[in-house]
This record gives sequence, C-alpha cells and structure tokens, in this order.
Amino acid sequence: MLSRLLILQISFLMAGHPITIDGQFHDWDEVPIIFQDVQGDGDDADFSIVKITYDNEFLFFYFNFFDGEHLMQDWNDFKIYIDSDNDITTGLTFEGIGAELEWTFGQRSGTQYINSEEIEVGQNDLTLRIGPTVTSTEFEIAIARDSDILTINGSNTVINGKVILLDNNGDMVPNESGGISFSIGEDYIQEPNPISLDRTDISDIRIISYNTLSEGMIDPEREPYFRRLMQALEPDIIAIQEHFDWNEIDDIVQSWFPQEQWYASWTYRDLVVLSRFPILNDANMISSERTMVALLDTYSELGVPLLLFNSHLSCCSNNESRQQQVDEFTSAWRDWVLTGDGPFDLDPETPFIHVGDFNFVGYKQQVETLRIGDIENESEYGNDFLPDWDSSPIIDLFPRHTHKRMGYTWRKDWSSYNPGKLDYVFYSDYLIEPGKYFIVNTLEMDDESLSEYGLQLEDTQEASDHLPIVFDISSIVSMGINNDRSINSNNYVLLNNYPNPFNPKTTINIKLDSYSKISLEIFDIQGHLIDKIFMGNLEKGLHQFDWDATKFSSGIYFIIMRYDSFLKTKKVLLLK
Repeated sequence: MLSRLLILQISFLMAGHPITIDGQFHDWDEVPIIFQDVQGDGDDADFSIVKITYDNEFLFFYFNFFDGEHLMQDWNDFKIYIDSDNDITTGLTFEGIGAELEWTFGQRSGTQYINSEEIEVGQNDLTLRIGPTVTSTEFEIAIARDSDILTINGSNTVINGKVILLDNNGDMVPNESGGISFSIGEDYIQEPNPISLDRTDISDIRIISYNTLSEGMIDPEREPYFRRLMQALEPDIIAIQEHFDWNEIDDIVQSWFPQEQWYASWTYRDLVVLSRFPILNDANMISSERTMVALLDTYSELGVPLLLFNSHLSCCSNNESRQQQVDEFTSAWRDWVLTGDGPFDLDPETPFIHVGDFNFVGYKQQVETLRIGDIENESEYGNDFLPDWDSSPIIDLFPRHTHKRMGYTWRKDWSSYNPGKLDYVFYSDYLIEPGKYFIVNTLEMDDESLSEYGLQLEDTQEASDHLPIVFDISSIVSMGINNDRSINSNNYVLLNNYPNPFNPKTTINIKLDSYSKISLEIFDIQGHLIDKIFMGNLEKGLHQFDWDATKFSSGIYFIIMRYDSFLKTKKVLLLK
C-alpha cells in the first residue's frame, strides 16, 4: 500500500530531464524513483527500481534488476504495456490499465490496440531507442511522444498515463493491478548544445572511424554522400570497415583532398587505414583478419608515432566468435607489450587507439575484455592483461550525436533491431589527451549547420547504415604533464590532482574557460562508480575539490569529469 501511495505522489511531481540514450546512467541521478519493487519476487529476472521522465521529444524509462545481466533486444520475454491516455476503457485491458501499446523486447515487435483493432508495430513506429546494446543490469529506453501509437493516431496528447513492466517468466511491476502512474508537464527541456564540427584547436589530429557498408566510398551513387561528409569533417586519419577493395580507395580519398598527400595501408580482409601521415608499418593482428594495425608517422605533430588498431568483428549472434577474437587480440597485444613479440618493432609507450565496428550486440564481457584485458578463455590465450602502458584499463569512449542526445552508431529503420552502439573508440588515456569527439547524424542537424558545412540532410542516411565517429587527439601526455599545445588551445578544460599517488586525500583541480555544468565522479578499475564529488554549475576559473579515500583500498582509480558534451579522465593511485 505504501509503495502505491509513493507512486501516486511522485506522478504529480514529475518534471522533464535531459536524458542521453547512450548506455550510461549518470543523467538519471536527478530523476526520482517512481517505483521500488521488492527483491526475490522474480524467477528469471527480478525487477528493482523504475524511473520515468521526458524531454520535448521522448518519453523515457529507466529500470534495473536486483541481479543478473540481460540483453534487451534478445534472449528475454520482457514486455512493456503503456496506457498513453490514462483510460482503462481504451486499448488492451491488462492488469487494470487500458494499454495502447504492448511491446515485447526480446521479439523486437509490438501491438497497437486501437478501436478494437490490433495492429502490428515495429521499432521505427515508436522511434524506439535503447541503451546499452550489450548485456547489462540496467537499461534506459526512449519512445517518441508524438508516435502514432502513443498519440492514438494523432487523437491524443500524452499528459497522464500508466505503465506496466512484465517478465513472462515471473516478475511484474507493479505487483498490484493499476500500473505505475506518470505525467508529462508543460515544462520545456533545453535542447543539447550543438557540437560544432570544427576542431577545438586547428592542430588537433582528427580520426574518423566508419563502416562504409559494402564499399560505399567507391560506389558511384553513394560516393557524393561520403565526399561531402569527409570534406566537412577534414580528417587526418580515416579507419574504414566493410571495404574489401585495395586498388581504388586511396585515389578516391586523394581526389577529395587534392592539396594534401594521402597514404593507404594494405587492405586486411575488409579493413583499411587512410592517412595524410606516412604509414610506417601495417599488419594483421589476429587469425580471422578482423583486426589490423597501422603505425603512423606523427613525429612532427606529436613527437612520437601513433598506433591505430582497426577492427570489424563478427556480426550479430556470433557471440562465441567475437569473444574468441577479443581474447586473441588481447593476448597478442599483451605479448607485444611484454616481450616485443608483435608484427613489427614498437617503441614502449607508443600512444594507441582502437577503433572500428565491433558488433557488440551480445555479452558485455566482450567490451570488458578489450577495456580491462579480462580474457575469457585463459586456457588458450593466457593470463589477463591490463592493456594500457601503465597497467591500467583503457578508456571506452561514449560520444553523442552533434545535435541530439543519442549515442547510437548504427541505424536501419526497416530492421526489427532498434538503433544501437556497434562502433567504438578505445584509447590509452595514459598517453592521449582527447579533444572533441562526436557522432555525425545529418538527419538531426539544423539547416544552418548543414549549410555551414556543405552537407545535406540525407547524407549519413544514404551513405551507410553506420554513422561516422570523430575523435580528436589534443596532445600526447608525457610523464603525466600535458604539452603546451593542449594547454594553450582556444577552449580548454584542465583536470589534475595533487598529490598523486596519495594517501588518503588528494585535491582535484579544475580550470574552466567558461560557465559550465559539470559532474565529478570516482570510478574503480572495474568501471564501477564508487563516489560522487560534485554535480552542478561552475563559473569560469579555477575550482578545487578534496577527495577523501579513507574508506577505499589501495589501487588505481579514475576521476571522471563530464562537462557540456565532453569527458575528461584522470588516473590516480591510492597507496596505503
């Protein structure tokens, strides 16, 4: 009874929030819990808490589980029922609500109930967005407020509604009939600040990772879309996947940038690296030829060469193959770092980045194998290996669209699968200081931005089913100190701490070039959030925060600062 009273009270206090669907959940911290389920009432899946909010375009749902990881687009019997007009007499009568929508996540299909009719609907009918795309204990979901299903074919504006979550194998929230009540207010949620396509500093090195879908760059019908995108983004390095040609691609890219000399690696299966820096060496990394590596001559720009891994791992339901591929890669990289047994000679502490279409649509373990070096099949591939040069995890980047709070990199509207994050950027934060990073989706760009960069609305949609990811290198870190080029850039945000190593307290220094909303959090080496230092707005200038790690054990931790649409990471060592 108390839980039902809590639901009713919160439903009248709901306000909108700016949620980014990217598989991270820090932006849900300020959203109140609308329902708390009891533990132990589910057999296969045991729902825990539910949150609901909205922005100007989407209705958002968050829920997590007491234990166990699940995959939202497969391997489950989860359903959501939404009564979008708060009327039990319309839609499907189910557990005390009148549901206009019944959606089955594991089957990627749903039913609209309207005027005694049952109409099959797909993910594109809902503008359904879900994060993360891999297994998790928590999920965030977005459904378009103006979809035909929620508006009952345009006859309804969603103001008050009810929702039920169900696992056909057991648990349901709420446990009583009547659903969880929610409301949508008239408050306006500020749109995200657009991320310009320009570099923060003209000397930043720009890398683009792009699955070009069946050699799209050399397809005469699709080449103009890619050309406009590349010329607008002005990359220094392009890592492409799903490109089997080895003869035409370098001439195509050279024609787009006739004033610069471009170089091409060998084509390894369907992987190519194109660069305006000479390619010192390139090679295959694993037996399936689904990961290649190139060493680029960036001595003049960075003072050191740059190592770039480019991957296109096995697709779709091939979880075993993907795990084998990341296990083998981690093993090969371990041996290269520790013994020098690699495809070519490599100086210690060479900065590296790993990009590509990883097709991570199954077990999260595959991401973790690359990020923290957790090899699954140690009997065949040997011991685990923390992959950065300082024996720590590498960074899994979470970029967002330049003009939308979304983090998906793949989208095919006619598919039963909703858009997801298939493309990744991993990098060594021990050595690399990132600049801008973002995903380009021209469908969401405004007319002014399209015109400014010579783009057209349909460019990314027509070019490929993947979106290009942009990652800028601002500088190379030497002995924990940024070089002058990073510090003297026109727009800067500095993050450091002293002392480091420390015991048990350290002072975190932040220097901002403008008024910004930031969050400052501490993560452990497994990627778990363990402490929150600050969340709010800060004026331009220098700010200091103290972190007392008395209650934590010795080890490596990460200070994560999120500001505007960007992220900075500082690795710290607690020694007791």
